[in-house]
Amino acid sequence: MEMRSTVHGRRGKRLRHWLLGILMFLFIILIGVSILGEAQKPVDTAKERVTKIAKQSNKLTSVSKFYRISRQKVYYSAVGENKKHQKVGVIVQGKSDKLTTINMTDGLSEKQVRKLANKQFHPKKVTSIGLALYKQVPVWQLTFVDKDNNLNFITYQFSDGKQVQTIRHL
Repeated sequence: MEMRSTVHGRRGKRLRHWLLGILMFLFIILIGVSILGEAQKPVDTAKERVTKIAKQSNKLTSVSKFYRISRQKVYYSAVGENKKHQKVGVIVQGKSDKLTTINMTDGLSEKQVRKLANKQFHPKKVTSIGLALYKQVPVWQLTFVDKDNNLNFITYQFSDGKQVQTIRHL
């Protein structure tokens, strides 16, 4: 009889260890998800603010894409449609409420900028892309990692794709 209770005792301990391990794993996952949620809040808040400003000023009726770019200054931009169903972009510097509005058909699209960068620099990974202002001119700012794992910043003029600023091999 003692043997049976010893066997059942070991099974119970193993089961408790497994359950404790699973609970700890789930707890760690829950903490990770909450940390990521908190980290995303500033971007979500900025997206809501920029979308609200753009809709209130009748620049956009819907938003299909949102960008956040940070170099010397932080820029938020949104791309969507206006009342006439034209594709329009708005750019806001930091916490400002001043919008710079651009007609997206007057310049390069995100896809075209990525293609241009791939052709010129063969990036290993594009880490960020977005609309911003450079000397009051709308630009696409692209950050990428090259094949040697160097960080690179390229700024293309929105209207024609001309490189206006290049910082390579950081």
